[in-house]
Parts: sequence; structure tokens; C-alpha cells
Amino acid sequence: MPSGHNRFLLPSEKTINSLIGWLLYPFGDLIGQLLLGKFEPSRILTMTLVGGLLYRFEIPAWFKMLDSISIRGKKLNWIGRTIGAMLYFNPLWIGRHVFFIYLATHQFQVGNDMHSILSVISDCLLVGFKSFLANLPISIFGNLIIQTKLPVKYRFAGSATLSAIFAISYAIEYLLFR
Repeated sequence: MPSGHNRFLLPSEKTINSLIGWLLYPFGDLIGQLLLGKFEPSRILTMTLVGGLLYRFEIPAWFKMLDSISIRGKKLNWIGRTIGAMLYFNPLWIGRHVFFIYLATHQFQVGNDMHSILSVISDCLLVGFKSFLANLPISIFGNLIIQTKLPVKYRFAGSATLSAIFAISYAIEYLLFR
């Protein structure tokens, strides 16, 4: 079969990223919930929306940007791309993810005072920082594999798989580190 026909048989990068965003992130969180003996439909819905509407765009864009960076005419090597991935999935990113979990699992009233809101945000950031440190060895190794073994087209898939694994740990760390 001529190579021009292969593009019709394989899903596009956009389709792959869409499926990953809509399915893999909530699936990882669901496994984390089930390990804790919970099932919260609002949380599954939130993680589905976050994965499908936010992560599927921002993460591939970050990886493409990393792949396009040149320093003195040279592309980033595996160390640079791995550090770049680690810079993206930092304690603030994890804290934001934990904040989405909080929003999905708590009754949040518009009339809450600023002190309560700041307290929730600081708690989420603290959980993000502790989770980042706890997962650092696996994160470095996983991002190293993603950045050195996968073409840029499939790095979101690799990253989402790693993130789904981390979503399991975030679900547990959300309770342990609060």
C-alpha cells in the first residue's frame, strides 16, 4: 500500500491527544479514588473536563515548544528536554491539579471569605510541593524516557500515561499531605 494511504489508517495527533485528555486523566484519578474506597462522580466529571479542555492543549504545546528551542543553534538535548518537562510539571502545576480535585469534592460557596479561599489555595500548593518531592525520582525517570525515547508527536501520550500513574498517587497524597 502506498505510504500516502497510511495517514487515513492511523489516528491523527489531534485525535490521539483528544482521546488521551478526555479519557486517561479521569481514568487515573478514578483508580486513585477506588484505591481509597471512594467514587465521586463530580470528581470524575471535573477530571474529564480538565483533561479534555485544558491538559490536552497545554501539555502538547509545551512539549512542542521544548522541541523547538535552540541554544547557540543546537536543539535541547535529552537533559534539557527532561528538565523542561520537570519545570512544567512543577509543584504549582500539581497544586493546581489538587485544587481541581478540591473544587470537585467540596461544596464551594461564593460567599466564602478571602481567608478561607487563601487557606484552600495554600493547602493545595503545599500538597503540590510535597507530592512533587515524593514523586521526584519516578518523575525524573519517567520524563527522561518520554523525552528521549518518544517522538514529540507521542510525548503527550507518554506524559499522560505517567500523569495517570501520578493521578493515582495524587489521590492518595491529597489525603496524606493535607
